[in-house]
Amino acid sequence: MFSNTSLPASTTSRNPRRRQRTGSDDSVAVRQPPKRLKRSGLTAETFKPPVTYSANGHRNKAEASPAVNGYVRDTRSQSPAGRENTSLAIRNRGGRRSERERKSDRSSGNVELTKNDTYAVGRLATTPLQLQEQGNAAKWHGEFAPSLGYAIATTRTQALIWRYKPGPNPHDSSKPIIVQLLHVADGPDDPLPLGVLIPSSPEPGLLIVMPTSGKATYWETLSSAASVDRGRQQQQAVQGTVIALASGEHITNIVEAEPLGFLITISSGKIVHLTIADPQGKAKISTQLLRSSVSETSGIFSSLRNVFGGASWLRDVAAVKVTKSGHNARRQCVIGTTKGALQVWDLHWNGVHSLNYELDAKSRLLESIRDTGTFPRDSDHQYFKVLDFAFLPPVVTGQEVTSSASSPATRILFLTVISSPTTARYNLHVGNITPGEIDIPIVHPLNCYQTLPDSTSSPIAHVLVPEPGQTAYVIFDTSVVLVSLEEIEESPDSQLQTEARRVPDPFQDVVDFHKGKGFTVVGCAVDVPGKGQDGSACTIMVQGYGVIRVSVAPVEEGLTSADRTAITAVTKLEQAVFYGSQQSLLDLSGRSEIQFATEEVRDAALRISRSITSSSSSHLSTAGPSIGQHLQKRAIALVDLIKHLRKHYPPLDYVTRWQLLWEAEKMAAARAIWQVYSDHFSHRHEFEGEKILLYELIESISEKHKIENRPAHYETDHVRHWFIKDVWRLELIVPWAYRALDTLYRESVEDDRPMSSAAHGRLISQAYDLQLSSLETAYSFRQSNASLYGFDEDIMVEGLPARDYKDLGDLPESWTASDWIWPAVGQLSEYFQKFAGDSASSSSDEEGEGPPQDMLMMIAEKNARLIDIICKTHTERWQLLQARHDPATRKQGKDIERKFAVQRKSILKGLAEMGQLSAAIELGEKYKDMDALADVLDSENLESQEMLSDVVKSGESGEKLEILRDKIALCESYVNEYFDKYGTAWANAFFIRFVASNRIARLLAFGRKQRHHLTTFLRNHPECSNFSWINEVSSEGGYASAAKCLRAATKQADTVWAKKIQMSISKLASLAVDPGKQKEDNNAEPFLRTVDGRLEVLASQEQLYDYLLPTLRTALNDTPARIDVVMEQHGKRFVKGKPALRKAMKLHVAKLVEEKVLDTEDLVDTISLMDEDSLDPDSDFTIRRFLKALELVQLEAMDTGEMARKDLQERIVWRRCIIQDDWPKINRTESKDEAQVKKETQVTTLFKTLMEGFKSGMVVLFRIIPPLMVLTLDADFWRDNPPPEPSTLLGAGATVESLRTSSRYKDAPDSALSLIARDLETEDRALQRCIEKGRLEEWWKGIIDAARASARSEADRIGEEESRRSEAEEGFREQMRRDDRAAWGVNGVDGVAGTGDAGPGDAGREGGAMDEDGDVSMGM
Repeated sequence: MFSNTSLPASTTSRNPRRRQRTGSDDSVAVRQPPKRLKRSGLTAETFKPPVTYSANGHRNKAEASPAVNGYVRDTRSQSPAGRENTSLAIRNRGGRRSERERKSDRSSGNVELTKNDTYAVGRLATTPLQLQEQGNAAKWHGEFAPSLGYAIATTRTQALIWRYKPGPNPHDSSKPIIVQLLHVADGPDDPLPLGVLIPSSPEPGLLIVMPTSGKATYWETLSSAASVDRGRQQQQAVQGTVIALASGEHITNIVEAEPLGFLITISSGKIVHLTIADPQGKAKISTQLLRSSVSETSGIFSSLRNVFGGASWLRDVAAVKVTKSGHNARRQCVIGTTKGALQVWDLHWNGVHSLNYELDAKSRLLESIRDTGTFPRDSDHQYFKVLDFAFLPPVVTGQEVTSSASSPATRILFLTVISSPTTARYNLHVGNITPGEIDIPIVHPLNCYQTLPDSTSSPIAHVLVPEPGQTAYVIFDTSVVLVSLEEIEESPDSQLQTEARRVPDPFQDVVDFHKGKGFTVVGCAVDVPGKGQDGSACTIMVQGYGVIRVSVAPVEEGLTSADRTAITAVTKLEQAVFYGSQQSLLDLSGRSEIQFATEEVRDAALRISRSITSSSSSHLSTAGPSIGQHLQKRAIALVDLIKHLRKHYPPLDYVTRWQLLWEAEKMAAARAIWQVYSDHFSHRHEFEGEKILLYELIESISEKHKIENRPAHYETDHVRHWFIKDVWRLELIVPWAYRALDTLYRESVEDDRPMSSAAHGRLISQAYDLQLSSLETAYSFRQSNASLYGFDEDIMVEGLPARDYKDLGDLPESWTASDWIWPAVGQLSEYFQKFAGDSASSSSDEEGEGPPQDMLMMIAEKNARLIDIICKTHTERWQLLQARHDPATRKQGKDIERKFAVQRKSILKGLAEMGQLSAAIELGEKYKDMDALADVLDSENLESQEMLSDVVKSGESGEKLEILRDKIALCESYVNEYFDKYGTAWANAFFIRFVASNRIARLLAFGRKQRHHLTTFLRNHPECSNFSWINEVSSEGGYASAAKCLRAATKQADTVWAKKIQMSISKLASLAVDPGKQKEDNNAEPFLRTVDGRLEVLASQEQLYDYLLPTLRTALNDTPARIDVVMEQHGKRFVKGKPALRKAMKLHVAKLVEEKVLDTEDLVDTISLMDEDSLDPDSDFTIRRFLKALELVQLEAMDTGEMARKDLQERIVWRRCIIQDDWPKINRTESKDEAQVKKETQVTTLFKTLMEGFKSGMVVLFRIIPPLMVLTLDADFWRDNPPPEPSTLLGAGATVESLRTSSRYKDAPDSALSLIARDLETEDRALQRCIEKGRLEEWWKGIIDAARASARSEADRIGEEESRRSEAEEGFREQMRRDDRAAWGVNGVDGVAGTGDAGPGDAGREGGAMDEDGDVSMGM
């Protein structure tokens, strides 16, 4: 239990006409010998009350107006000017006092607990250590005497008194005084004693009242109360007892009612008036119960007369407040109950009291709550209570509400609660009370505080309204609510907001204590402002912590109360971040009643984060002896920010969390850079005259990229200034490290003072340190703190977002992936490589010494780390771009990835060449860059082998030889290891180098050790099929696989000879396959058919080339010239006026001349586009060229199966065949005989083609009896491919749509197809002319029949010729047989029949025999 008590700044004035009495106390003081006097550490000057000032800095005047909060203000405590100045002149030597006061304020040592633009909370440094002990089991009750600057805390047995505000003399002792109480509380659960400090001269007095027994003890001075002599302490005390304290009752509160009087509240609701002096001014404790007579009250509230006055009435008194009346000797007392009943009393200094009026405010209070719309919904279980009230200063507007001309209304601020089992709503009501009437014009709902009251006890709260009455402090057990009482000034904007129902609520906020630590309010009071202090404040005593001061700053000049109408997310977050982890009292995690929109929280978080990295926050200092500590403090603040956000706010979106993470990693990187700079700076004396790179770097950064220091404000260290102000632009350090390095070296050269190689190397090393410390720290911080910022660990790989991170495409550009970073790190590495190369090529510089080798090796090791950063920055860059939704941006990312893959290979190779082979291999393994690993290992191996060969040839031996052999063995071990570790990926990268360098024999040799990987590689790379079949035969032993490889190889050959050879070999390999396996291979038989067709096409191309060979021989051995000769000879008439066809024919002829393989359709076009009149009419090629073209079309269709493509090509060939001749001229048969017409028809290309087609079906049949050869035409070409009628050929390819029907033109643009269609349309018109003017449709059937008849006649003629030849051959053979017989005497020829003489025939029989044809069979 604690009291809302403030004591007047007054002194106890005795009657000046009364002579000084020598009572018992005084007598003891006078008669004691000096040597026996117990001296106290206190002096009269110690207790001199400080001068009291109002909020505007002027001294309070003694006008008769209500005191704020109901505490009496008495001008008697303020000495007259002359007397005060005299005292000050003696003690403080006049004008020096104000200077000492300012020094005392500056060195007060108060602990700042939280602060924002509106209010501040701090613990007073004067708090005794006894009150600061959090684990102290002793309970305290506290009271303040603001006008005196003293506070008192009581326990069951003692009182602790100390000065909590600085006194007028800075040398005054602040040591607390301990007073042992004469009476102690009976039990540990009894209420604690109540203590009051009484203004008096020369030092305050002390009044102690025991709540349960009612015993009161009064000492006129603290010296007397603090006496260590128990007897003296009792002798100097004035004791008494509070009357009307019945059994079970106890005192709950004590309030000063006049300079020497107090009002005591008893738990039953009775009010007792206690005085500490009799009418003559002698110290004496007297008490009397406040009673009212029936005659004193009248009106509608007469039923309440005995309620307040009767001792038998039980009531809950909410508060008793006293204020000054219109007469100096009187005080006005207002008593309010928890149910809203009010009594207004007049009190006199001599103890006389009277009831002015009484009223019931409950209905008006409830009505005002309903008007606010905050009435709880479950109205059946409402609980209404007045918790406290306080006086408000009068409103001086000339329009005050008064009950009479001489009685202005009293302004009171009520604190009420209306609650249900689930909700609680607190309200502040501004009320104007007059006799019999109460008006409540304003209600302030406490929207920020809706904590349910404790169900086990009645809610206790206090309202304090310090001057000038603009802010109310509502103090609960563990919370302090600040509420602005200022009204929004009327303006056009406020009127519009009122009409739109958008009037902002007045400023409100809550300061909470940590729960569960025993912190609770045990006393509070208004804080009287000192000289030079603005705003309002209150002091609060907290159990287990001490005394805190809550102050509200005044509204800044130029601003209005509307400018701070509500607390913001920025304010709450700043409090939590900068103060939440620095003290144990305040719980700055926020309340559920104070909610902010997600967007506001996001913006506030980003704003605070940026204010930390830029030190623009008012909570951060901008100077200090240690930049390292300054950076650490800011880094901790950033961590506290994200922790607080994740713990007490809804989840932030991932973009905001990434941005907060990037800011935090910049701060971590800045700390690393500062450490590097400190290290460089500490070694500056070792190299006199050399510059520190970071110093020069920051100085060279453009003004638009940094905040310039201000020399006028003595800001001269731009390095420290950058770390304080520009950490948020840390990404500039990376590129400027290279630029500053390059600039410093160039300037030294231009100034004819080039720096030495050693100095140059040290600058390069510093540049490496800057880039490495910043980026390595950033990536490490990002990886290790990803979970802190709410990211899963699997989305981060060594500080880089995983490539499959789903939100990567929507992320803004990170600073490590910006255009500032990824190009710059590569530039520094290239700069060092050039420096190292120059150092190696030149043994010394101009000064005669080069960079030490250990320096080069040190930088080379740093270079390996920087290359890792290069890989990371490039990877992060292209991954981010490829994840974007814009196709152009994604393409840019792919370009960077492709280019960097090549660049990384060269970077790692260069790293290996600088003696960092292990680092290069490690990086290649880290990024799984198989191409780079293969390049590094193969190059090192080849180089080492060449060097080994040279060493062996030179006959050298020893260490160098062993080193080379070990290096070769190391490379080979890595190669073999990677086959097992990386498998196919490594094999592909490694083997492709052998293919690219044409080391096929070495490649195939791997078949002995890495048979599986080599075979897999060759089978997966068709471009190797021209030699992979060797591996199939030699290593795998399979003709089937070799045949497949050779099939693939046939697609790669581009010359006729090579393709013909490969196809032939592939056919042989297919035929060599075991018949059983051939059946398993479903592609074998179709492939053989395809090979036959392809070979036929190649034979046709060779035939065409052979036909053109005489023409080619007439040209120079120059390809363009040979092309021109062919086009001039054979591509002149038919393609005239057809530019697209002529261009195509020229391209085909170019391939033909170079003996490159032509596509089948290109070959068909070439054959069909040649001029007819340029060809030899009797050559077999000329006669059969269109039939050959149709055969090729047929072969292509059999291979592809595309009938639409075949149909279009056939129609075009037939059309070109027809339009080779002038059919309108042939149609004019007048004046022509039959023989001439027949001859003209038979010499046409169409007739020859038809006849050749019929002749292609001739088959030779052999008949045994009689021996005869017969020709038949039943299987001619036209049986399966009948000649189409001319009209069906119209439109073939004459439009783009017609060309699109063939897959040959599916990828061609419309612009190109339109040119081809235009040329084919020309052919179409020529055909149309033949049909119309040449009556070709009518001639068509007759021409076919004539061609068939001619073919048959030709077949008959050939048959007759063959028959005659066969008969001639048979006759010749018969004649030969007869001649043989005649020669050997067979059948009596040349011999005598029946004689015994042997003739030639007999010899023949002995030496040989005749076969069945009569030929002689020679014997042996």
